Amino acid sequence: MTTRTALLANDKWGIGDSKRVEQVTDGVYAMRGWGLGNCFAVEAPKGWIIIDTGDFTQAATEMRAMLEQTLDRKVKVAAILLTHWHYGNGTGAWLDEGAEVWGHEYLDRNRNTSSGISVLSGIYQARACAQFGVFHPRSGPDAFPNMLGFPPEKLLAQSSYQAPTRLFENGRVIDLVVAGETVQVAPARSDTSDSVGFYVARKRMIVTNFMVPGGIFNVYTLRGGPYRNPSVFIQDARWMESKNAEILLDVHSPTLKGEDVVRDAVQRSVDGVQLIHDQTLRQIAHGRDGRQAAEQVFMPGNLRGDWENYGQVESHVRQVYNGTIGWFGGDVSDINPLSESEEAARTVQMMGGPAVVRKAAADANAKGGPGNWQWILKLTSMLLALDANDAEARALRAAAARQLGQRTSSANARGFYLTEALQIEGGMMAMGKPLTLDAIRRFLGTPTAQALVAASVDENLQFVRFLVDPRKAEGLRQSLTLAIEGEPRIRRLELRNGVLVITEAEAAAATHLSLTRQELAAFVLGTRSPAAADALS
Repeated sequence: MTTRTALLANDKWGIGDSKRVEQVTDGVYAMRGWGLGNCFAVEAPKGWIIIDTGDFTQAATEMRAMLEQTLDRKVKVAAILLTHWHYGNGTGAWLDEGAEVWGHEYLDRNRNTSSGISVLSGIYQARACAQFGVFHPRSGPDAFPNMLGFPPEKLLAQSSYQAPTRLFENGRVIDLVVAGETVQVAPARSDTSDSVGFYVARKRMIVTNFMVPGGIFNVYTLRGGPYRNPSVFIQDARWMESKNAEILLDVHSPTLKGEDVVRDAVQRSVDGVQLIHDQTLRQIAHGRDGRQAAEQVFMPGNLRGDWENYGQVESHVRQVYNGTIGWFGGDVSDINPLSESEEAARTVQMMGGPAVVRKAAADANAKGGPGNWQWILKLTSMLLALDANDAEARALRAAAARQLGQRTSSANARGFYLTEALQIEGGMMAMGKPLTLDAIRRFLGTPTAQALVAASVDENLQFVRFLVDPRKAEGLRQSLTLAIEGEPRIRRLELRNGVLVITEAEAAAATHLSLTRQELAAFVLGTRSPAAADALS
């Protein structure tokens, strides 16, 4: 159950409905249909250049086999160029002996923040599961209608990612010769700060990530992430425009050929982002808050229409507002509001009590329509703040969320609406058991002992920083030095003012501990047996 716009998305994003290798021009091939992002192969004078390596190893292996079948010969990969960190998990399938792996200097860091040993990893991955409908049914009315979502197999699939050994310096336009091919690399900061674009002069071809996608660029993604500043996006896009390219390959778009076609597509994408940015600032200048600005900003039909298939303009406006002026919209009631639970209690009491509010939600559900479904979500938010187990409120909320999810053109919004419905009903399943986003967050946010042992000592200790509870640490002050087996450096750990400060030490202090990597991992996880006289405990 979905919308026309959602059904057009696969073609607009260049994914299509089948796995295939398409010839773009002589010596250039696009590999499409394996997921949200497309990958590319360029035959250079000294071997093949692979641009992005896919979502996981098996997908990359299949791509390579189909490319070689299409060519009717084996390929020798000389270099791998990563546009950004999202699609580097199939690197091992392409990494021939002697091949260079190129990427931005921030690429590995950004990847670890999202999916490595990071305090944010669990929430980022759990919300990604919601946005992309990872645990939604594979068929039926709740199934994802396009490949802007993905199944659990991708989340759990094997990765053969390898960190780049050749780095692009942040913020610089660089001219390189890669495998005998002249390639210009430029900042193309779209959905990640490590995103770059490539210009292959001999082909008059630009390759980018999310700069000219098959939808409106996601200034804000509902799964969350660092601020994607439209001003930076627009600035970087001027480099693309200056090339007058004949071919444009975006990771999230079909092949675009012809100067006029490329120019029009770039202008549509970039001008849409500028409109969202400029009109949000216009609303700020009129004294409106973020929600009011989202209600007021108008985007012409040729820029919105069937292009609003991923995020939604209102979400982008609210993010630009927040990124420009902050969360405070000017209403002084927002400065120190009541707690959510007290506000809900007072509001529900004023409305006549929970029974009256439940009846209002039921009446709205009977009438139907987007306004009523949105109203149900507001009413049930208050009811569930009073009683999280209110069965009638939960059922009404699930029904309203499903109706809105099936009618939005936005893949991001659909993912969250239907996740809400399914987790309430127990219909979001993994290995035969019902899931909730909270359970996914806890599971994915807790590193395994094996992962901690494999990670650096700094990654382990930085994770511990965020485990401090300042209520329990109030008034405590303690310091020690720590040596980890196989590490020459000594760290100093100091608990003070409710925070853990980690620095390097020149020598062991009076209170000093030596741990194995396994003991450090056990400490991070809270599974290490505490000793009565152990300073670390």
